[in-house]
Amino acid sequence: MKYTQNRKSDYKVWLGVVYIFRENLKRIFISLLTNPLLLIGYWIFCYELAALSMYGKINNTVFILLLSTVFLISIIAFSAMKVVKGKELESKKLINLKAWKYVSIATMVIITLFYGMKIYKSATNYGGELAWFIERLKNETSVEFEHHNIYMDGVEGIFKDINKEYALPKKLYMASDFYLEFNSDGTILSFDTFVYGKNADGKQESYLITYDQNKAANITLILNGHVNADYDEDKLVEPLIKTVKVIPVKQTVGKWNEHKYGLVYYGKRNWGYNTEGIININENGMEQTPAKVTSEIIGYTVSIFVPGKEKEIIPARYNLIGDPNWSKSNTTQNQDSYEGDRQEILNTDEQFYLSKDVGYKLDVIDKALGSTLYSLSKTIDGGKTWAVINQNPFNGTVGSAAGITFINDELGFLRAARPSGTEGVLYRTNDGGISFEEVSYAIQEMKLDSGQSINPFDFPGLPYEKDGVFSMLVGQGSDGDYNGNSSGLYQSNDNGEIWEYVKEVKSK
Repeated sequence: MKYTQNRKSDYKVWLGVVYIFRENLKRIFISLLTNPLLLIGYWIFCYELAALSMYGKINNTVFILLLSTVFLISIIAFSAMKVVKGKELESKKLINLKAWKYVSIATMVIITLFYGMKIYKSATNYGGELAWFIERLKNETSVEFEHHNIYMDGVEGIFKDINKEYALPKKLYMASDFYLEFNSDGTILSFDTFVYGKNADGKQESYLITYDQNKAANITLILNGHVNADYDEDKLVEPLIKTVKVIPVKQTVGKWNEHKYGLVYYGKRNWGYNTEGIININENGMEQTPAKVTSEIIGYTVSIFVPGKEKEIIPARYNLIGDPNWSKSNTTQNQDSYEGDRQEILNTDEQFYLSKDVGYKLDVIDKALGSTLYSLSKTIDGGKTWAVINQNPFNGTVGSAAGITFINDELGFLRAARPSGTEGVLYRTNDGGISFEEVSYAIQEMKLDSGQSINPFDFPGLPYEKDGVFSMLVGQGSDGDYNGNSSGLYQSNDNGEIWEYVKEVKSK
């Protein structure tokens, strides 16, 4: 009987402790929610966390985030101590007002939802740095880089090292260009490219391949990225490997006497009649510089150059000849015919000729992890000389150039693709390329058979003008599969400033 009474007594004591603990937690919670300092600290914390998720470690973001975290912990600890000691700040009437409690709770919920949504957006659809961080956690890996001298190993060594860990598809295509830098002794300093292909089972695989000697000793691979896989034969990787294998890279850069050099490969290119820097080379390494041509020069071109001095030192542009699939068999065409068609021949995603004399081109000035920074140059003498007119036409937009066009000397448009290839951005200039502004257009909702609404049109094409009306097809990115990958037709009556949706256009 005495034992039972002791157990009941112990149980009551335990219940009392639990009750006191629960009441203290409740008082601490209410004290914190109604503390204006906590609200301010929490707002700063959420703001900095959202900025970090969107942009990464920029300026003082991390420092302020850590400082606000310490501030919040200090407030929580201080409030808990006051409650436990029974010294709540009861004298502050503001804290005890019921209305203030509701306002405080509502403010906390609004802050959480507002910045929570921002963080969510930065973590999805490559909307911010957090999405890239999550992507790297899921798909990023590294490969030991052994063949790191371009003089001895070419670029073939890069793919050999990767194949030791991952069996790359035998037939690879480029989703972005191949860009590499090396120093005077041949040591590879950095490179990046985005390739894809089908493995032995017919399944598509993609690889974002990057290396930076200053950041890591190994090659970084990001697997299973979103890619616009059109399997374009003009973007084959094999010509790059075979061409670099026979190029006398050391002898080519030796005559320039610089400390750092670059190598770039875009796939098959059309040089028109421009023979500047063009060197035909066969599989035995025999070179031939075309002195006179009667038709356009087309080939899988590997360019060797000095970064930042492309205008002073003409790049060596090597075309591997001898394979009918890799070098076009030219037919006779007179120069007069070429002058009339020059604009059509030379226009690419990075270059546009308004006339035989006036042209514009985008030059790569920096690259990293699928992102590219360009400058815009202009020629008025048919490409003999170029002058930079805009150091950053895309205003820092990451991704790659996806088109350039000018309607006249003042009005022009640039198109950029995001690194994922899922969406694009259009820019407009009204001062001949000196400045650009992003073009906005109303997002058109489309209904699915299920009744769900989606916004499929997010990849604007280059505008064109007819009878004073500007038209633009806004397509779908690499993730688009709505209605046979159709496009939205938009039109403008004010030179491309304001655009209105007209109708859906089916792909041909």
